[in-house]
Amino acid sequence: MKNLSDGEYTIYAQSINDEGESGPIDVTHITIDHNAKTRLTFNHDDYKIAELQNGYPAPPIAKIVSVSNGDVLGNTDYHYTPTEREAYCNEIFHWANIRYENGVLTIRGKSYDPEPYGNVTSIHVWVKNENDEIVFQAWRNNTEMYYEGEWVTGEKVLHGRGGALYYMPSDYEKEILWTSNGKYTGQNDVINAFSKGYGLAFLSGHGSPGFWGDHLPGIPGNRQHAQLEGLLVSQVMARFPFIGFPFFPMKKLSNIDMPSVVVVGGCHNSLFNVSLIPSMLDLWLLIFFGKNIWMHTYGQLVPECWGWYMVKLPRTGAIATIGNTGYGWGWEGEWCTVGAGDGWITSEFFRQYGEKGYHVLGEAHLQTITTYIHHFKEFTLPECWWYPDLGWDWVDEKTVQEWVLLGDPSLMIGGYP
Repeated sequence: MKNLSDGEYTIYAQSINDEGESGPIDVTHITIDHNAKTRLTFNHDDYKIAELQNGYPAPPIAKIVSVSNGDVLGNTDYHYTPTEREAYCNEIFHWANIRYENGVLTIRGKSYDPEPYGNVTSIHVWVKNENDEIVFQAWRNNTEMYYEGEWVTGEKVLHGRGGALYYMPSDYEKEILWTSNGKYTGQNDVINAFSKGYGLAFLSGHGSPGFWGDHLPGIPGNRQHAQLEGLLVSQVMARFPFIGFPFFPMKKLSNIDMPSVVVVGGCHNSLFNVSLIPSMLDLWLLIFFGKNIWMHTYGQLVPECWGWYMVKLPRTGAIATIGNTGYGWGWEGEWCTVGAGDGWITSEFFRQYGEKGYHVLGEAHLQTITTYIHHFKEFTLPECWWYPDLGWDWVDEKTVQEWVLLGDPSLMIGGYP
């Protein structure tokens, strides 16, 4: 921008998916004033876009985050790194950093296609002056964004490995609830679907001992606006008035005498040593110090962990659950189905059941862990230099140790003939 004269300018951005569909144009009005101090503001309000508020699937979305309406590009440099609360994973990938240096603004933003398997978009950015003349434009073609939980649970193959449904027999009745297909808009959708009764259920997203949920595609507005509740143990929270009803949502499940074998991908869902007193201490630490160090319950009063609570429900819920006692490590982006950790081990369970024929619950669980160990211990750098996780490390050790079965291992999945 340093070669442009003072005045009013408009930044435009638009995304196009790989099917040729164009989305709404993102518009940002700024001022260039070489005699003024620079003023830039982080902007992450794509959750306000009308096309997203109308529901999903939605057209491809472009959002510029490194500059906002009314900002001034002046004579001072400016740098800002948005926090994790402002921009998910920015501390790792730095995708949202604001940088204005030596009169040059780095334009950063998002481009995503909020529909099932909408992983490829191209984004066009252009700038016009007061005379409606284009003074700058650029394309970024075939940018990728993956909704990891959808690829891990779904039917498509990515880098030679399928999601869970890819390995299930074709004659099985399947129901897919994703945020991107519009069938998962909140907790009631999950409760209503689960209550129909399924032999196997797979929930892949984000968790805690009392919570499982997932994000809207592209995480518009960051997690505080884009995280949806899925199934909760408790909605009783001491920070009034944040009390949800019913207090114990899983009690609304009505799959009477049709319990499921549930595999859950997420953090701490099967932390079986959770208890009420440490959970209350966690709440106190969260309120006064903004941190959790005990039970990872994040302000919820959790009598039992998610995995066991679901099994314990009389006549409904699950007959067994498999999940993590700690953090569920995994790969984001295109390596979500093949990289080490949660995404690989959870989908492998369905391969062992559907493709390898292990229908006794304990055997399927055992073979999943055994296969994981053999698979990742066989990789070496010369043979697999491109692979995102080179060989066996502490993430792999943690993955197999924390992936626990809560239920009867002698169970024949689906019952005996």
